Amino acid sequence: MYMDASEAGREVSMNLHWVSKETRAKLIELMLSTRSIIELSRDLGISPTAIRKYVKKEAYPSDEVLQRALEKLAPYEVDEAMRMIILDLVESLRALYGSLDEKHREFLRETLRSIISQG
Repeated sequence: MYMDASEAGREVSMNLHWVSKETRAKLIELMLSTRSIIELSRDLGISPTAIRKYVKKEAYPSDEVLQRALEKLAPYEVDEAMRMIILDLVESLRALYGSLDEKHREFLRETLRSIISQG
């Protein structure tokens, strides 16, 4: 999935299950920087109480709520949101790489090279 600023507000189809709790909270905070809790809750189809719980990190947005959030990003929020998601995945890959033996590190390197060369 690729989304640039011109695509804000369009339907986004992305598997978001792997996005960390911390990044989910940061995405909500990003959106709250330019919206009220009431506006954001309306945009996402959830209660203001749910938004408050996300901000306090007492709960985290589900995949479905996160999907709606990405669809509701303003054009000026898209780049920052995509950077957050990409950095989250890269950090997970870095942690995985560090935990692997050399055989599996090489497999991961080959897999990543294959993905990059397809681009």
